[in-house]
Amino acid sequence: MGRLALANVGIGTDTAYSFGDPVFVLCSGRSGSTLLRFLLDAHPDLACPPETNVPALCAQLATVWSLIEGAPLSVNRGDEPPLVPDTAIAGIRATMNMMVGSYLERRGKKRYCDKSLGTARFADLLQRVYPGARFLCLYRHPMDVIASGMEACPWGLNGYGFDPYIATTPGNAVLALARFWADNTAETLMAEERFGERCLRVRYEDLVADPEETATAIFAFLGVAPAPGISANCFSAERERFGPADYKIWYTSKITKDSIGRGWSVPVALVAPQVLATMNELVGKLGYLPMDGDWGTSAPPPDLRVSIGADEAAAQTAQAGSESARSQRLASLLRDRLASAEADAVCRWGPYAAETFVVVWVPRNPRAAAEHWLVDLGARTVSYASRTAQESSNWDIVGSADAWEQVISGDLNLNVAVRACQLRYCDGDESRLLAADTRMAILAHLLGLVTW
Repeated sequence: MGRLALANVGIGTDTAYSFGDPVFVLCSGRSGSTLLRFLLDAHPDLACPPETNVPALCAQLATVWSLIEGAPLSVNRGDEPPLVPDTAIAGIRATMNMMVGSYLERRGKKRYCDKSLGTARFADLLQRVYPGARFLCLYRHPMDVIASGMEACPWGLNGYGFDPYIATTPGNAVLALARFWADNTAETLMAEERFGERCLRVRYEDLVADPEETATAIFAFLGVAPAPGISANCFSAERERFGPADYKIWYTSKITKDSIGRGWSVPVALVAPQVLATMNELVGKLGYLPMDGDWGTSAPPPDLRVSIGADEAAAQTAQAGSESARSQRLASLLRDRLASAEADAVCRWGPYAAETFVVVWVPRNPRAAAEHWLVDLGARTVSYASRTAQESSNWDIVGSADAWEQVISGDLNLNVAVRACQLRYCDGDESRLLAADTRMAILAHLLGLVTW
């Protein structure tokens, strides 16, 4: 059977299919790629199935075809051949066209999109197979990727491409995920630099902050018609479930920004200095906030992006300024318990009984300002303060509104909250374990917790 006939097997004659310009999403696990797939697939002209690993299949076909053609193979088993013959490229294209054509016909769509993890490493081959291909380069702030990876794999990192990274650093999941993000992001950025105008950069934070505007930019880049309201429509139909995907997407009904900033609780000290330096170099290129020694020690920033629009910045400032202190219950509890503290309890606190510390309450609304309460143990006072109070305090405890409320109500153990970084204990004098333990005992006493 000739190549032309093979390329058209199973393809109807009444519909025009764009084999020459498919869309490939260059992404890594936990970057929001399933959400982007939903948006693409909801467009009337675009079909984006769950992860197919088509790019990896193309690489495997290239290896087999090169072997049959007698072309040189890679020194490392499994790597793409150094020079893929033109006959192999044509054969790969014919094979892909046959599969894609049948799929598009069944879906009643005109253009194929592929969202498979780790596609960036195959970008050069894909560009040869489909010279008109377009690439959507998806990124997400590294600390949020780390937090998402930990959430998705609570019993140990596996899947999503994590396995080789945790295998080399089995005792440090944070470092493993940091290396995973750095390698995948660097590879995607290199593809973006090589192919220039064939690529469109998409940040997860932009996607969830303004999905309609981001979708409009994506569709304009792909040369398809706008699709107003697609951020809501993408959840209105049942999407294909075969193949791996983000497990949370099936119970999602709207796009929110709730997951932005969750990486603020990730201990940046667990990332090796050389890896952290690489990450900060990459986030600088992507327009994200860098990770420094102050990461997670105060209220999280209202936005992980360095540059935000003037209108959005003004809205954030206005909304934050209108927020009143919503942590009065916590402050009142601390104040009452401190004022009534018995002498023997204070005596057990030893040299720490005269210290000051700041309780930071992070509101649920990411645009609202955090609330700081300065606790002076020596003077037995609790007063509303500003962020600068942390500069002179002996130690601080930072947590979200949800975490504080759960601890106060007894639904969350204080020790568990601290170990899980839901409440973040911070000190600036590299105190010993005894100091941290005593300080947490003081906090537990002031919160009225019998045990912590």
